[in-house]
Amino acid sequence: MKTKLTFWGSMLFFLSLSILLTIYLAWIFYPLEIQWLNLADRVYLKSETIQYNFHILMNYLTNPFSQVLEMPDFRSSAAGLHHFAVVKNLFHLVQLVALVTLPSFYFFVRKIVKKGFLPLYRKSILALVLLPLVIGFVGILIGFEQFFTLFHQILFVGDDTWLFDPAKDPVIWILPETFFLHAFLLFFGLYESFFGFLYLIKSLIMDFSIKEYLYFRINTLCRSVIFFSFGGLFHIFSFSF
Repeated sequence: MKTKLTFWGSMLFFLSLSILLTIYLAWIFYPLEIQWLNLADRVYLKSETIQYNFHILMNYLTNPFSQVLEMPDFRSSAAGLHHFAVVKNLFHLVQLVALVTLPSFYFFVRKIVKKGFLPLYRKSILALVLLPLVIGFVGILIGFEQFFTLFHQILFVGDDTWLFDPAKDPVIWILPETFFLHAFLLFFGLYESFFGFLYLIKSLIMDFSIKEYLYFRINTLCRSVIFFSFGGLFHIFSFSF
């Protein structure tokens, strides 16, 4: 029972880590989005101005110590502020889940992976790998616009404040649908990389000729993940002062 809790706790950690990496990488690469999507031509502002306002928005969404959203070049309606507040709470929930499940990841590596028990969870890992592929296939069939709408209707049940009116919340002009498409693709790639790597380990872990190599890679991954997690905490505190 304890081992199962460790396994599923670590799976939650990988999921939350994939989400957090998507958020922070989308923030880092946003200047490229400004160029690719010609956002400066859409809002008639300099790229630096757009980036500055986006930085304020992302700091508000990811920093628990930031409680007020005020973008100098984009006014916000009450409905728009409400939606961003809901998104902020969801982001903080993901951050909390990542921190709470971080010890599970540590014990997952020590008690399950290193001891060769990972193949016992091969069906669960395979299901976790295939599920996003099925969802992605459905998204391709119905189109991203419809998928994006369905995603919001499920995530924000009974709340339609995510339907921004550009006249009242012009910030939506610098957050076009294509930007979110790129974010979804980034999340998909990160998620499949993590769980695909686990499935690969499961397939190879009984091969003793590569056991030491796997241990080295796992230890490296563990240290990198822990570094990222504490780096995220530093990021949060650094923006609060």
